[in-house]
Amino acid sequence: MNDFLALARAHETELFDLIEKLVLIETPTSDKAANDRISTLVADLVRSQGAEVTIHPEQKYGDHVSATWAGGESSSDKRHAFIVGHLDTVWPTGTLARMGYRERDGRMYGPGVLDMKAGIATTIVGLRLLQSNGLWPDRQIKVLFNTDEEVGSPSSRPLVESLATGAAYALIMEPGQAGAGALKTQRKGLGEFRISVEGKASHAGAFPERGASAIHELSQKVIDLQAMNDWPNGITVNTGLISGGTARNTIPAYAEATIDVRVRTVAQAQQLEAQIRSLRAGIEGTSLKIEGGFHRPPMPRTPELAKLAATLIEWSHEIGFELTEESTGGGSDANLTAAMGVPSADGLGSKGQNPHAEGENIEIGEQANRLALFMKAINSL
Repeated sequence: MNDFLALARAHETELFDLIEKLVLIETPTSDKAANDRISTLVADLVRSQGAEVTIHPEQKYGDHVSATWAGGESSSDKRHAFIVGHLDTVWPTGTLARMGYRERDGRMYGPGVLDMKAGIATTIVGLRLLQSNGLWPDRQIKVLFNTDEEVGSPSSRPLVESLATGAAYALIMEPGQAGAGALKTQRKGLGEFRISVEGKASHAGAFPERGASAIHELSQKVIDLQAMNDWPNGITVNTGLISGGTARNTIPAYAEATIDVRVRTVAQAQQLEAQIRSLRAGIEGTSLKIEGGFHRPPMPRTPELAKLAATLIEWSHEIGFELTEESTGGGSDANLTAAMGVPSADGLGSKGQNPHAEGENIEIGEQANRLALFMKAINSL
């Protein structure tokens, strides 16, 4: 087992050089050109490692990249391995100039380094080392690098589901959970709804009675939405964005809100969506329009998922570090693969702090452990 760790440590410079190269390409989901640049980079890298590469063109998002390596002669009767990683980040262009990419006190800092450029680099370097050291598994390997995961994988979901079909297992190279870097063995289902209100404009001082305030109506719906929260049972409803009106002295004729919802079970999702869609306008002269829905199903901790996690945790101990497991309210492409019945391990990519927040970082000393475990998993699962 420690052969994998020794191999990982011998190639740490290569690993961190690639992490830095990836972080220095800023890739907010909304910037197609930037994501196309990083897609081209990773496509060239895996193509040079013998993969059959397909570029999946996109109009709105960066182009997605899939790569396939054939198995050995006896692999035809074996199910393939599937690996997923996203190239996009939540950070707007220009963050790098402010935040920088730097090493301090055993940590590497930079926008997107934890979520999830380190996981991308670990995948690419790990597969190369397995190839060059005669450790390649006797099964086909498929990898997807997508560019829209941070907004729910709207364009890449069909690719995730297609490439996951028939897989023996899926490794989602997201960062581990919280400070412990734990595997994520249970995830909530995620949804997004948009409520728009049409009212009637009028002069707020001269003729207020002739108007119908869309903001007033929407504010009442926000209160209704807040009442749908059931935190002890894992249901969260958050009105995260709200806008409306045209001037301070005009009765607002339009207002809208975007709502983030999360649940633990499919039954909760169905019940909550029915509640939201049952909302009706209460102020005369206003009307509601409700759009959206759930875009990620819940990921329960099934026996198959728990068994895979237990195997990886056991191997981590043999390598010499302590991997644990946790549940999380966040979503990832693991929600999609697990919903298909594919045993999915999420959170292998890195260990660090502050994903999506100032001071995002990875723990430098941990990354070789993650690389070693990744290689062991691909070699032995």
